[in-house]
Formats: sequence, structure tokens, C-alpha cells
Amino acid sequence: MKQDNNIFNRLRKRIGLNLSLIIVVVAAIVLEGGGLMQYYYFKREASDPRAANIFVLLLLLGLAMVVLLIIRAVRNMKKIHAITATNERMENELHIAREIQMAMIPKTFPPFPDRTDLDFAASIVPAKEVGGDLYDFFIRDEKLYLCIGDVSGKGIPASLVMAVTRSLFRATSAHETNPQRIVTAMNDTMSESNESSMFVTFFCGVLNLATGHLRYCNAGHNPPLILTDEIRLLPVQPNIPLGIMYGFTFSEQETQLRYDDSLLLYTDGLTEAENAQAQQFGLDRVEAVLRSRRSSQEHLEALQSAVNAFVKEAPQSDDLTMLFIHYLPKEDTLLQERHLVLHNDIQQIPQLADFVETIAQEKHLSQSLAMGINLALEEAVSNVILYAYPKETDGLVDVEAILRKDSLEFIIIDSGVPFDPTAAPDIDTALPIEERSIGGLGIHLVRELMDTLSYERKDGKNYLRMIKNL
Repeated sequence: MKQDNNIFNRLRKRIGLNLSLIIVVVAAIVLEGGGLMQYYYFKREASDPRAANIFVLLLLLGLAMVVLLIIRAVRNMKKIHAITATNERMENELHIAREIQMAMIPKTFPPFPDRTDLDFAASIVPAKEVGGDLYDFFIRDEKLYLCIGDVSGKGIPASLVMAVTRSLFRATSAHETNPQRIVTAMNDTMSESNESSMFVTFFCGVLNLATGHLRYCNAGHNPPLILTDEIRLLPVQPNIPLGIMYGFTFSEQETQLRYDDSLLLYTDGLTEAENAQAQQFGLDRVEAVLRSRRSSQEHLEALQSAVNAFVKEAPQSDDLTMLFIHYLPKEDTLLQERHLVLHNDIQQIPQLADFVETIAQEKHLSQSLAMGINLALEEAVSNVILYAYPKETDGLVDVEAILRKDSLEFIIIDSGVPFDPTAAPDIDTALPIEERSIGGLGIHLVRELMDTLSYERKDGKNYLRMIKNL
């Protein structure tokens, strides 16, 4: 019914625009024809002298109508030309905007042709010339950084917010490894200047390609589907979308991907695609398509074909974006990773003991070896908590553990002041206590307990690596 009304309105406007033109044409024809008929009638029948006057009057009125017709036609042609030029300019600008928007997201697949541990594919189909969906990904330090988002609204405003969101993701993740901090920084920046009150649902993940450890943070977005021995939704904390509340505390989650596991990230343009009967495509149909074994690109093509067959001639109501990741590392090189985040509060140090105990049980370590590792970690982390950040400042300390077959590697990361503990000179333990220099005992203990110790300052962060051979 709505479509019929639109057709009626367009027809009514077109008739209204041309009605006056039709009246002028008809009037001109009637007056000219009537004038001629009157002239010949009176001349033949009565030779009435008034015939010439009537003819002249009608002729003048007809000519006036013709002039009016010409003026009207010229004006209409100018209006039509102006409207056509404006429409062409707008279409050209929208086309350029679409090209700019599409140039901001990766479109070359496979994106990492030299890698055999990833089968990757993505697609985006805007509902209009430009849209508000986005995805992005890149690899840094053997970690895959990825995101997908959906801006509220459509058209030009949504495309501008999409561009800002993607740029913020790239700028923030270029020097940050923690998804929670990436999302928090993006949200605070977007919330400060959100005069349009637009928001973005967003999912951000960091996948360690060496271990399969995925850390992720969700900001009001659809839960991804994870394909293992079964197809299920990845558990996510909903949080809130980006751009709504400054200073919101987002929660981070993690999971372990193993060989042959896959992830499907998508926007609601997939599950909420509607047919002419207002029925939605739904999650069940998505899962049905994914049950067949295909490559990543074939999965996306099958999903798009299934959506097209479902909606048929119904117009696309929302942008449709999908990102499919198939994790295929060499099984004999797949590592394990464990992760712990602490605040710079000395009261959190006991959490390290539980962290080390879990690792010791998995690697079947002896009690003495586990105690030595815990002691070294406590010493290094306590040093960061006490001295890395200014007093009364809340800072974070990341402790990453990489479990290899013959070694354990611990990486302590903080964003505090630059400090290299390995630069401290070795202590001569043979000297009497009163002759030794003050300090350095802590790092000496760490050196004794661990086999390798190294420091690096990178992207505004301190990285202290400790390796214990097994």
C-alpha cells in the first residue's frame, strides 16, 4: 500500500507541474482557431465590419498565450536543467564518497598470501550508496588485530562516523595490544565530541597467531559465531556501544582457538535481512549454511546467496557486513598462552601465585620450580607496581605467559615511565654486606631464578621478558 501511495503522489506532482502548461496550450489553440473561424464566418455571411476587430482581438489573445507558453517552457527547461545538474553532481559526489569509504577497508583477498595459518575473507554490501558498516584487520608482532562495527543510521552521516571509527581503531591499536584499552580509548574520544548523538556497535579482537589465544572486547555488537566441533555464539559481555558514555569501563574476555577453528563476525544486516513478508533471515539459517565445509570466501558467498534467495525482490533495508576467519596453524608449532592483568596495587600480588600454580599444573612442574618462577615474577611485577606509575595513578600491568614444550616465557608489560631493570650491574655476592652498593638485589634474584632476561621499550611501553628453560 505504501508503494502505491508513493506512485500516486509522484503522478499527482507530475500532473500538477504540467497542468498550467496544458491549460495555456489548449487556450492558445482555442483562441487562434476560434479567431479564424469567427473571421471567415462573419466575412462570408454578413460581411460584418466587426469581423476584423474580433479576429484581431482573438489573434492578439492567442499570441499572448503563445508567448506565455514559450516563457513558461523556457523557465521549465531551466529548472529541469538545474535539477538534472544538481542530481548528477550529487550522484557523482556519492560515487566518490563510496570509493573513498571502500578504499579505507581491506578488499584484497587473501590478505596475507604468504601465511598458511589463516584463511581469511570479508565483504561489505551497503544498503545505500554509502553505509555505516565497517571492518578492519592487520597483523603486528604476530598478532592479528581485527574489528567489525555498525554505525547507527545510514547514508552520509553514518559513513562519516564509520570513517572516524576505523581511523581511531588503526591509530589506537598501532601501539596497544589490549582490546579493552583499545575500545575504551576509542569510546572516550568519540563520546567527547558526539554532538550528533550517533553511536557504533563494535567488536574488537586480538588473536595471537602463535598460540591461538584470542582476547576480545564487545561494545554492544552481535556476538560472533565460533565454529569448532559445533557452531555456537561466542560468549560476550554486551557493554554499551561506542560514543554513548565517556569513561565507561569495558570488560575484556578471552578464549582459545585451536587448529581448524573459525570465527564469523557479522552485522545485523545478515540476521535481520527481511523478505517481502517482513520475515527475518535469522541465526538458524546462518548456522545451516555454515554446516557445510567450505573455504572462508566460499562461506561468505554461500551466505550472500542464501540471503538473496530469501529476500528475493524485497529492497535491502540495512548494510550487510561479514568477516570470516579460519585458523589453520601447524599443529606441532601451536603454543599455549595464559594472561593476567593487574592494577598497580600491591594488594593484587597474591594473584600471581594462582596464575603460576595453574601453569605449573598444566606443565607438571615440580613444587620447587614453580616456587622459583613465582618468586621471580613477584619481584619483577612488584617493582613495576611500586615505581612505574606516579602515585595515586591507576595503571595496568599485563603478564603474558607463553607455554612451549621446553620453556616458559613471561612478558611483563606496562605503560609507565621508561625503566630498564636489566641495566643494573651484577652484584658481587662475595663482598661483605656493608661493602655492597644499595639496590640491585631484586634484579639479581630474578637473574638467578630465570635463564634469560631482556628489556625493550616499544610504542611507549616497557616489555620485560623472562624465560625459564624446562
